[in-house]
Amino acid sequence: MEDSIARLIGHYLDRAADQETYDVLSGLAYPLPVTVICRMLGVPQADEQLFHRWSGQLTRQLDGFSDHYDGNGQTPEWVHGEVELHRYVNELVADRRGSPRRDDLISELLAAQDGGDVLGHDELVSTIVLLLVAGHETTVNLIANGVLALLRNPGRLAALRADPTKASAVVEEILRYDPPVQLTARVAREDLRAGNATVPAGGLVILLLAAAHRDPEANPDPDRFDPARERVRHLGFGFGPHFCLGAPLARLEGRLALAAFARRVREPELIADPPPYREHLNLRGVSELPIGHAGVTR
Repeated sequence: MEDSIARLIGHYLDRAADQETYDVLSGLAYPLPVTVICRMLGVPQADEQLFHRWSGQLTRQLDGFSDHYDGNGQTPEWVHGEVELHRYVNELVADRRGSPRRDDLISELLAAQDGGDVLGHDELVSTIVLLLVAGHETTVNLIANGVLALLRNPGRLAALRADPTKASAVVEEILRYDPPVQLTARVAREDLRAGNATVPAGGLVILLLAAAHRDPEANPDPDRFDPARERVRHLGFGFGPHFCLGAPLARLEGRLALAAFARRVREPELIADPPPYREHLNLRGVSELPIGHAGVTR
């Protein structure tokens, strides 16, 4: 998928060429992942804008603390988005079942079997919704947080511009330094000790991933953004059997987007530092990232 993703990134950066200011979030970081995942799934291109809206609404759910009613007893916006998205995916799956097999992920999931076991309709719909929402918003923040860190560290930006192969190291350091996912949760399968605390079997444990990344025993001089550090240790994609299914795709999108930004955008400057952030507990990312620039090369 590298060539097609690179073309998309080029298309988004072309749009910045005639703009005195450019919002990296809405112009690059936000549209890229949702377009990629929609095309992987086989969503008709005309419907991609619907997924942009639904994904934005459903990110509240990923915080893990959202209720189905707001403080005024009203149904919050994300619930309506969830209903609309599930209805759309239901219809998409039903239509795909009656169509010739295509070269997309929905067709692959429909045909998948494990020892004669297949995904039921509800399982398939839930899997597609999960892939869309979890596979989109996290990568949005990875790209935006990466651009922000590079703009705050001009030497690192210049190094990436001079050597695009450094982009993979930049991505790994961003996942440690300013991770898109700040925390996660696990349920203890048996009684255990965590520091001085006792966690009973069945107890919920909140793991602060971003804090772990700043542990000086794990990463020396942890508050310094340094893609050249000898070894980067992070839990940005989880660990073991919970390791993120979309890690290779997120790394690819992040690597290509950051390298292209460094190569093509001349003399970028932050307009607001710090930029405004979205009101999320778990998913850390800006609500906009406006920059000024001296031009965009072809």
